[in-house]
Amino acid sequence: MGGGVTFRAMNKKINSQIESNPEVVWSPSSGLIEKSELVRFIRSLALESLGSFASFEALHGWAVANPDVFWPRLMRFLEVRGEGGLDRVWDDQTGPTPLAKRWFPDFKLNFAENLLMGGDEEIAIAAWSEGANQRHLTRGEVREQALSFAAYLESLGIGSEARVFAYLPNIPEAVVCMLGAAAIGATWSSCGTDYQFDGLLSRVQRVAPTVFVSATSYLWRGARVDLSDMIRRVVRETPSIKHLVLITEDVNEARGARSEFNDLESVATLNSILSLGKRSTALHKFPFSHPLYVMFSSGTTGAPKGIVHSAGGTLLEHKKEHVLHSDIRPGDRLFYQTSTSWMMWNWMVSALASAATIVLYDGDPLVEDGAILWRLAEEERVTHFGTSAAFLGAMEKRGIEPKRHHSFSELRAVLSTGSTLYPSQFDFIASAIKPVWVQSISGGTDIIGCFGLGSPIKSVVRGEVQAKSLGYDVRVYDATGSRVVEEEGELVCANAVPSMPIHFLNDPSGDAYRSAYFSEFPGVWRHGDLVKETRAGGLVFLGRSDATLKPAGVRVATADIYAALHKVPEVSQAMAVGYVPTSESGEKIVLFVVLGAGGRLTDTIEDRIRDTLRLSNVFYVPALIIQAPELPRTTNNKLSELSVKRVLRGEEPGNVGALGNPAALEFFRGEALSLVRSKLG
Repeated sequence: MGGGVTFRAMNKKINSQIESNPEVVWSPSSGLIEKSELVRFIRSLALESLGSFASFEALHGWAVANPDVFWPRLMRFLEVRGEGGLDRVWDDQTGPTPLAKRWFPDFKLNFAENLLMGGDEEIAIAAWSEGANQRHLTRGEVREQALSFAAYLESLGIGSEARVFAYLPNIPEAVVCMLGAAAIGATWSSCGTDYQFDGLLSRVQRVAPTVFVSATSYLWRGARVDLSDMIRRVVRETPSIKHLVLITEDVNEARGARSEFNDLESVATLNSILSLGKRSTALHKFPFSHPLYVMFSSGTTGAPKGIVHSAGGTLLEHKKEHVLHSDIRPGDRLFYQTSTSWMMWNWMVSALASAATIVLYDGDPLVEDGAILWRLAEEERVTHFGTSAAFLGAMEKRGIEPKRHHSFSELRAVLSTGSTLYPSQFDFIASAIKPVWVQSISGGTDIIGCFGLGSPIKSVVRGEVQAKSLGYDVRVYDATGSRVVEEEGELVCANAVPSMPIHFLNDPSGDAYRSAYFSEFPGVWRHGDLVKETRAGGLVFLGRSDATLKPAGVRVATADIYAALHKVPEVSQAMAVGYVPTSESGEKIVLFVVLGAGGRLTDTIEDRIRDTLRLSNVFYVPALIIQAPELPRTTNNKLSELSVKRVLRGEEPGNVGALGNPAALEFFRGEALSLVRSKLG
């Protein structure tokens, strides 16, 4: 392949995009393109005479069409450590769904080993907490602590069939314990301290762990929150728990726990385990499809799905997304604003396998009006800053411009997921933070990865996800199951990929798994997102398809309403839901707004809201606007529109254990429901 010709062609295409599309907000420099890991991968394919690709879309099409070549070549390029052959990409074993396959049946690996590689003195984890307390752990320290925890589990007789559940804030100990469990092949599941008791207990009991790991307290908004009662209740109500590991430095607290839980087979603190100085040396290799994580969906539509993901599928997908899509290189520093409940924690931790440093934050991200996170980014020399549209929106509403105080000299990319990044927020990042590569990414716990990601060889278009995930046959289907472009429709994946779940918990027949994704379009994974595919291969995410509104029979995406309201300074947060009055058949939009501190919904503000929405689309204008004290959100900060819609219909809201603020529903059950019925009927 004439490498120079190919990449000059890439630059030419990018330049033409700039000239022809005023919505382009960032383009990669020729230096970034040449240095990117994606281009290195493309060149490696050319050297093996596998193809010459002058655009990301050409590479994507080839990867989808040639999975038997793409996936093994990717395994070798990413240097996934293991043993055995890669020639058989999958076998003929029948799985629980039309796209389920047993991947790389001749290859074995140890997930923890892949993350624990590297020089002893390299920084593996940089950790901050609310009080700006800082800790730095080297790879040597993380390796030693993880293998010490693994040795302790082995001493208890815990093996590769066991499950370990953790209730932990986003602290280094969570990473250490996960890697220790993975080292011996145990399956890991975790909840952050953002979960209340009912949500926590439902997950613990479904996982049925042998080992329960928990912090005894955590810091939130300046106060130390005690978890003793939560631990006590979980242990007493979960018969499977035989061993308790506590994260605490309080000797008396540890001694009291040993006395209180004397009916358990063992009670220990992580500090006491590490002080033993024993290290596991086994690091046995397990099949590619060996279970690694039990993840839980948000659960807003019912009981959360207990999704079991494989070690190999998780590792391969995360390394692909980090290295090829996000251009994370050895020595880079990745921060993601997350809790241990959310798949982005698992995603972030996997960056250790790409020789990057992971940067953790434990506490309220809006401490000091969010200034603490920008200080963290500056002082820790973060190269990839991961956050959410909600956090960026809060910064913009408060008029915060981080660039006034920080240079962010090392920052190359801002990533956002969890909810749709509005078009205006692309501009906010450039003007208030730094003109950097904006990676709006979207996927799900269901695939422990992303359907849409960044690409270092494409321009960023305002409001769009740059590219489809390599190897994923991502399409948009209309209601008839026909593929559409430049039209709204359902996001689907039409091929098998390694990170699809192995199975669901307590679903031996596979019925729940099939029903979750394959009931709408036979043989094709339907994810539940409303999207639009552009002709240039980008994706515009419009919200969950079950949150779509239909006033006057016209389909309206809630994400479009929220994006339009971003221009109304008084509105801090908003939620739009559909309501059908008892005497009518047509749906009307009810808009709930949270105003800035001390704000009151006046006629003037209502008029401004309606006028702003009307300028975008006459069908966005709500029939009723109601001021709410707060909006119900899942623990990973997604609006729970469906729970409010159900309450307004007079139904139960669904699984309130999935909410981070279940008390918020009281307003909707009472005052809001009364207002809606009196005003709309």
